[in-house]
Amino acid sequence: MQIAPSTDIHRDTLQSEVARSGQPHKAIVAIDEKKANNIPKPMKKTHSVLRSIRMLNHFLAASRAGNIHRAAKELALTQSALSKSIRQLEEELGVALFERSSRGVRLTRFGEVLYERAARIETECNLIEREMAEMAQGRRGNLRIAAGAVWSSVLLPRVLSRLHAKRPSAQFTMIRSSGPRFADLFADGRIDIALGSLDSFSSANDSFICEPLSEFETLFLAHRDHALHRNPEVALKDLAECSLSMFRLDPELVRRVGTLFATNGLPRPQPILLADSLTSVLEMLRSSGNITCLPSPLLSIAEPFGVIPLPIDLSPWTFQSGVMFRRTGLHYPLLADMLAILREEYGSVS
Repeated sequence: MQIAPSTDIHRDTLQSEVARSGQPHKAIVAIDEKKANNIPKPMKKTHSVLRSIRMLNHFLAASRAGNIHRAAKELALTQSALSKSIRQLEEELGVALFERSSRGVRLTRFGEVLYERAARIETECNLIEREMAEMAQGRRGNLRIAAGAVWSSVLLPRVLSRLHAKRPSAQFTMIRSSGPRFADLFADGRIDIALGSLDSFSSANDSFICEPLSEFETLFLAHRDHALHRNPEVALKDLAECSLSMFRLDPELVRRVGTLFATNGLPRPQPILLADSLTSVLEMLRSSGNITCLPSPLLSIAEPFGVIPLPIDLSPWTFQSGVMFRRTGLHYPLLADMLAILREEYGSVS
């Protein structure tokens, strides 16, 4: 059995991608002459780039819907028009992109490879539209940022101040969030860049770049008048007798604190306060005997409330914090400028 003869450079590329993915070679061989005749034949390249993009959009819609009828409805097309567009794309590439059945459509191995490429092209097209609209409106970019508490409260303002000085007409939108939520915000198209713990962020594929910038430890804190501050050293069992107030928007830290107690044979503390506001947590510590746990850069915010680290040589969590963004975002000038400033300000963890 031999690889089916290729008469089209696009088909060659797609077959090479499938071969490099480690999939069985049967995905790119002709079983026999009769079946080989059913493979769509390449068309002459006569259509425009815009038409190619439109066909890829149709392909993406059908891939995501898993059903031609449903995808056609979402695109405001007739089912026959969408089917024709997809068939033309298959003929152009010389491969079958979908397995069709009465239940709907499913991507072939060729379709899976094309989906990854087409999704990147879609992102680039959206970026083009966005940049053109911003230029037409006289703006020089709108950067949408998700940031954890450390970045949004302490580190990011300096970065944005420098970026604003360089691009005074740019706009910035910041969402306070945390690592576990970053993937959803990217998937929904709500953010361009995220800053926070890399430990709790995992990308599904190589379309994301995660770059470490700094390493932080977490500290147990209490108000300076707390009884534990009268001890030269504090043990974990001493903390187990205290009530906790925690910052709710950092769920990974809440989980790590509970795990620390459990692994040392102590009952998991149940926070009596889980607040969206860091100020509320610190005010609670000032007016009660509660303790909390925060990343070390937030000390500058805690100290004006009289909240300081407890004398305990134990940290629930030391984590790498950094920046996450789509690989295609590197071509967005405002994002590229921000990355350069982040690296200057906070270096890079090797």
